[in-house]
Amino acid sequence: MESWRLLVSPAGGGARNLATDQAVADHVRDGASPPTLRFYTWRPAALSLGYGQPLVAVDTNLARQDGIDLVRRPTGGQAILHNDELTYAVMLSRTHALAAGGVLRSYERLSAGFERGFAALGLEARQGDWQPAASDAEGLLCFASPSTHELSAQGVKLMGSAQTRLGGALLQHGSIPFAHDPRIYDLLRLPRPDTLHGLRDLLSPAPTVGALIEVLATGFAEALGVALTPGELNDSERERRDVLVHTRYGASAWLARR
Repeated sequence: MESWRLLVSPAGGGARNLATDQAVADHVRDGASPPTLRFYTWRPAALSLGYGQPLVAVDTNLARQDGIDLVRRPTGGQAILHNDELTYAVMLSRTHALAAGGVLRSYERLSAGFERGFAALGLEARQGDWQPAASDAEGLLCFASPSTHELSAQGVKLMGSAQTRLGGALLQHGSIPFAHDPRIYDLLRLPRPDTLHGLRDLLSPAPTVGALIEVLATGFAEALGVALTPGELNDSERERRDVLVHTRYGASAWLARR
């Protein structure tokens, strides 16, 4: 059975969280770290844009006024307001069997790894099978724009994910909201529609963050046949993270890129 590292990080700011994901991916690519499954939360709340989304779509003054971080992901997709949620990240070498067959095929495998965890919570999570209502938000907002590889239950999108290939590494990360922060509509200058639903609307009581991490990690390991060993960032990963905070994810040039 293949051994993976399980990282559970303390709540962090937007630039630090994204820099950590890439720092780990870089080390996994180089063979300096094992395949890794990471879970983390955000403090303060952060609006993350997909790699190609324009910053002009965001009311930056409102974000500053509300103390919301603005960051740009290395992955594609639409905007997410990370607040009351759990985020996961998977880092693999591009030569790993789970990365084979292209982006969509690897999405399918990794999403299947989380299905068993949601099933343990009593949720029949399925990939795809979406019939979204037309909305002006679909071009800007992740949870208004479902994709075939993402998981839903009872008509609710459970997890919004995005993937990129960073040189020789695969990085996939995704958001699992307990509840959606409606301020995202104001930040994107969109009318507020009916409330989007999160995990608390499907489970009563909803699991704690710690319990959700445990059940998802266990299901992921069982479904994909890997052994997860709790670990920490090594010194080299921390150094790389800190460099990336300053040179990329915390830099205005990266945020404003077109």
